[in-house]
Amino acid sequence: MRDVPGALAFALLLAAGPVLASPVPAVEAERAAPGLLATVEGHPLAPALSLGALDGAPVALAAGDPPTIVHFFATWCAPCRTELPALTDFARSSGVRVLLVDVAEPADRIRRFFAEGTAGAAPGPVLLDQNRAAARGWGVSLLPASFVVISGRLVLAREGEVDWADPETRAAIRVAAPPPQKNQPKEAQGEQTR
Repeated sequence: MRDVPGALAFALLLAAGPVLASPVPAVEAERAAPGLLATVEGHPLAPALSLGALDGAPVALAAGDPPTIVHFFATWCAPCRTELPALTDFARSSGVRVLLVDVAEPADRIRRFFAEGTAGAAPGPVLLDQNRAAARGWGVSLLPASFVVISGRLVLAREGEVDWADPETRAAIRVAAPPPQKNQPKEAQGEQTR
């Protein structure tokens, strides 16, 4: 009988174990503050990108395209929802082309998301990466993810929110983009060949 209280205490401990051992709800981790785009070392060729758009028209990224921001997002991603209006404002004021790539969501959900207006209007075509192949090809491991492609090469990138309102963001893209080539008069072209 001396073992009964010990056994009873052990049984109570086992019964209470899951309650005592259950993890305390973790405080939601603070979201990282938006940051700046970082230079991509060596400026490698941009991965292929050719996807159907939300409106049905296929869109492809080509080497001769103007400077383009390729932005991976999802409608369920809180930082994506916060960042999209700032990206839209940046695209509108800078004239930089934006391709939004939604990762693995049904088209109806994406249409509802933009129709609600909480994230603002889409700053460019919304491409559908239904099977995540594009996200894998671009090495995306965190949403949102932004890549700046100039002359077919990756020049700037960031996983996580970009501070699109920071003047350094605009400056980084301007510095990375080659200046537009001016057409030379025919006489000047002839002088160069002589």
